[in-house]
Amino acid sequence: MSRHHLKLFQAGLIILAHILATFADGMLSVKTDPEGIEIWLDDQFVGDSPLMDKKLKPGRYSLKLVDPIQHSSTIEEIFIQDGETTVIEKTIKSKFGTLKINSAPEGAQVYISSDLGNTPVSNNFMNPGKYRIELRHPNKLYKSVMEDVTIPRGEAVTISKTFEKRKILDGKAKLRLLLGAGTAGGLVWAIIKQGDYKSWDTKLDEINNYNYITTIERDRKRTKWENERTKSGVMRTLGIIGGSLCLLGLEITAFF
Repeated sequence: MSRHHLKLFQAGLIILAHILATFADGMLSVKTDPEGIEIWLDDQFVGDSPLMDKKLKPGRYSLKLVDPIQHSSTIEEIFIQDGETTVIEKTIKSKFGTLKINSAPEGAQVYISSDLGNTPVSNNFMNPGKYRIELRHPNKLYKSVMEDVTIPRGEAVTISKTFEKRKILDGKAKLRLLLGAGTAGGLVWAIIKQGDYKSWDTKLDEINNYNYITTIERDRKRTKWENERTKSGVMRTLGIIGGSLCLLGLEITAFF
């Protein structure tokens, strides 16, 4: 081969290299938040995100991103240019909401429609909507807590609650204690006055046997003892009524 032909051959190789470079493959990089999203090109699975520098022939492609957890997908058309890298960055918005619940002290049971767990607790797959949440601490000294919350789609809601200790004797407990004491006191008082009533009644039955006193003195004692007997009877009745009313109040308080 002559020198002239060699130069022509070398020039041809250079031109061919330029032509091949002109029609070189392009590259595709796909980044998603969260990661682990399935990547499909023209209905062909090519891997999970992040996908870095995948070589592709130049042209148009249908890019589908599939979230395997939420069973949701997005589709768009992309264009791969020869010799260039196309970068796709996507944030996949969750169709669920996230609920995080903290309490002080920790270890409270969280109820919505069922037991959600013990605090601190987090659920990343809450259906958007309104919920009523109840927190119950295993220590009965703490009051239960109720909270209404709205969980938006694709957003996180955090609830932090501090439990209040129950008073050993709250208003209702004090009232029940007072009514219980009133019930017992009224019945005891009625029993005592019943005894007094019988004592005065016995004395009145025996007064005619008091031959050692004058008729005037006997009549005076009889009048006095009858008054005492009547007073005891009235006090006995008041004790029964008072104790009964306290017992009724105790029952009503317990019911509500």
